[in-house]
Amino acid sequence: MEYRIIDESPEHIGVTNDTTDFWIIETEKEYKQNNFHRKNTGINHIAFAVESKEAVDEFLNDLLVKRNIPTLYDTPKVFPEYKDGYYAVYFEDPDRIKLEVVYVPNK
Repeated sequence: MEYRIIDESPEHIGVTNDTTDFWIIETEKEYKQNNFHRKNTGINHIAFAVESKEAVDEFLNDLLVKRNIPTLYDTPKVFPEYKDGYYAVYFEDPDRIKLEVVYVPNK
């Protein structure tokens, strides 16, 4: 996905593609009882667009499969209800935030 790690520890990771930075930080212990749910007010999910369907599959095999991270909704697969050729894999981070790696042709 052309992001590189700019900072990391056991509690956080920061990545950039020189246009957009993402920082993922573990929830502090005192707030963990307030479990995240994507249907609450706040973030539903984060999508990362890639250049091809093969890039989605490469992400699946190189990261999710190798780290034994389960996918959601029997993905990767095509979602024609979103757009012709829309191909995505969905998964959750450790705090159950839904993440998506997606190829959308002619976007």
